Amino acid sequence: MRSDIPKPDSETNKGPMMAIIIVVVVFLLGYFAYMMFIPQQVENMNKTENIQPVEQKVKDSI
Repeated sequence: MRSDIPKPDSETNKGPMMAIIIVVVVFLLGYFAYMMFIPQQVENMNKTENIQPVEQKVKDSI
């Protein structure tokens, strides 16, 4: 195709629009994966049943 012939509008606008749509879709998929994964991480961090309390051993300095 010769470069001096202008492309139809549908061909000209397809590239940037597809790139933008792909970026938005990837962002949304990443965001949903993040929202599904992070609450489980936080719940695991907040579970304190398996953490033993640390006994403070204070030595008398007198």
